[in-house]
Amino acid sequence: MTNGAFSTRIEHHQNPPRRVTLFLTRHGRTTANRMHLMQGWSDFPLTGEGREDVRQFGRGLRGIRFVSAWCGNLTRQYDTAREALDASGQGDLPIQVDPDLREDNFGSFEGRDEAETIKAVCSHMGYENHDQVRQATGRLISAAMQDAFHELDLENPLGTDLASEDRAETTEQVRVRMMRVLTKIAENAVTLGGGEVLVVSSGMCLQQFLVTMGDDIDVPDMDNTAVTKVTYADGRFSLDGPLASMEYFLAGAER
Repeated sequence: MTNGAFSTRIEHHQNPPRRVTLFLTRHGRTTANRMHLMQGWSDFPLTGEGREDVRQFGRGLRGIRFVSAWCGNLTRQYDTAREALDASGQGDLPIQVDPDLREDNFGSFEGRDEAETIKAVCSHMGYENHDQVRQATGRLISAAMQDAFHELDLENPLGTDLASEDRAETTEQVRVRMMRVLTKIAENAVTLGGGEVLVVSSGMCLQQFLVTMGDDIDVPDMDNTAVTKVTYADGRFSLDGPLASMEYFLAGAER
């Protein structure tokens, strides 16, 4: 007792941090998607239909309280994040932009016809078409294709004057920057106490990150607004559900 009163010792137990879950999301449909043009670092906007789809996707996210939101520095990525958050009821959440979340760079092939470009890349690899490349490379097809883009661009069949640093990236370059930025984003969420994070990026760069997480991971082609949830703990990423899921987009149709 102190001064005639009982002293009470109160134990304060700190709550364990919530786990971090990244909602890795492909951007909405763009004009280049509709025109079937290569769009890596090229900055094509969302179509009107694409914006409607993104708003539907955002409605499917209602009830999820994101602790932060991130996107690449391409218009289609930022507008997807903004429209989705507005429709989800989190329009006041700021979006943090990091260039490392942008799509693969296709160098001299940027903005060119997609079918002709893919045919040329497959031919460079010794195959007639994309299906043959898939049979030969399996789950690593996105990595094999990106390295072929890089090799072919260095040969410069299109006769462009691009500097070497502006030509198509290698798979290793893409993976290094994606791992760097996603680790930064996850660690930032840890400092906020954990929780869900919206990350809007692009298809091929997300595929190349995801296949590094396990030898059994085969990432399908991603539809626009597809989500793959990834958890982060102790410096490691792990899958948290299906790959390239359209569940939130479909849920938004009912709201």
